Amino acid sequence: MAASCSAGFLDYVFPTLMSEYYSQVPTKEGYRFNLNDPNGSSREEIGVIMNPGTPEEQLVVMGTYSTYDEKTDTDTITMYTADKDGYKTRYQIKNRKLSGGNLKSLAG
Repeated sequence: MAASCSAGFLDYVFPTLMSEYYSQVPTKEGYRFNLNDPNGSSREEIGVIMNPGTPEEQLVVMGTYSTYDEKTDTDTITMYTADKDGYKTRYQIKNRKLSGGNLKSLAG
């Protein structure tokens, strides 16, 4: 996709889609995407065309997604970037429950 596209053309190719849980919006530089699932999972992503109109032109995608596991009361958050160098991720796991030691320290 050429970066010199007008916003009107992007609206035609990538129309703004919205529902109760989902939205996709074209931007001058690329797109923005959001998904919020009723189960607590979510995803946010942006895509940007870098170095438009040059031989180094590339699409760079950055985002996060999170999931919640009711059985373990754990959130998992994954951050990612995809570009000419590949797909790179980092993640974080959070347990929502407080341990016994944490509860004791909170009680004083």
